[in-house]
Amino acid sequence: MSIATIGTHDDEENPFLVTSSLEIHALLRSIATKGALLRMHIEGRTVAIITTILDVDPDNAAFIVDNSAEEDFNRRVVSADTVTFETSLDKVRIQFSVTKVESCMQEGRPALRASFPSSITRIQRREYYRVDIPVSNPATCTIPTPQNKDTKQVTLELRDISAGGISAMDNEHTLDNALNALFKNCRLELPEAGTVITDLQIVRSQDDTLANGKPSRSLGFAFINLSNPMNFIVQQYIVKLERKLNAKRRGFE
Repeated sequence: MSIATIGTHDDEENPFLVTSSLEIHALLRSIATKGALLRMHIEGRTVAIITTILDVDPDNAAFIVDNSAEEDFNRRVVSADTVTFETSLDKVRIQFSVTKVESCMQEGRPALRASFPSSITRIQRREYYRVDIPVSNPATCTIPTPQNKDTKQVTLELRDISAGGISAMDNEHTLDNALNALFKNCRLELPEAGTVITDLQIVRSQDDTLANGKPSRSLGFAFINLSNPMNFIVQQYIVKLERKLNAKRRGFE
């Protein structure tokens, strides 16, 4: 497995990342108040449950979520190194991870307690409106992995692209999928548009099992420090994809 550099970007460098403790508290409180459903899953495993935030404790920088009806899942969560939560709040995608979850009681009922995350990824809908990439004319992303002695770079096939980032498949688990892992000088080959050089940061990692029983891993990356010329190429590519999709719908292709 390759080793990535973990970014320490502040909000000015990475508009998707919230690191202020006050903002993190406010976001968790909003999720709880609005009763938003969260997908809670253990890193590296395909199993996940839907839960809600029952309480937010700013004095101890902790929050409490409903536990699972499956005791086996609760045991795995408590012993897991990393647990990730995903939800949507006011049309904004929210994702964060915690490194320690403990069993607790909330109003006489079993629950799970975790400390505030060190950061929360927040992506507005306009940033992550995604366009699917046709398998007949694939786009690829080559990611340097200089700290990996066996493989100096990894090339992944893209699933979709947006103004804010890309989604790619890594079924072989060749990359470090830690949330906020940063990869420098990545190379995107976008057919009929050009080559894009940019830094990429992981904002989503989802493991699933295919119908044939094989594991599947989808990684979501945000563009970091994307220059104006590179952004222009991305926008051109998205426009081309949308035009072809519209033409296909009208029966012209």
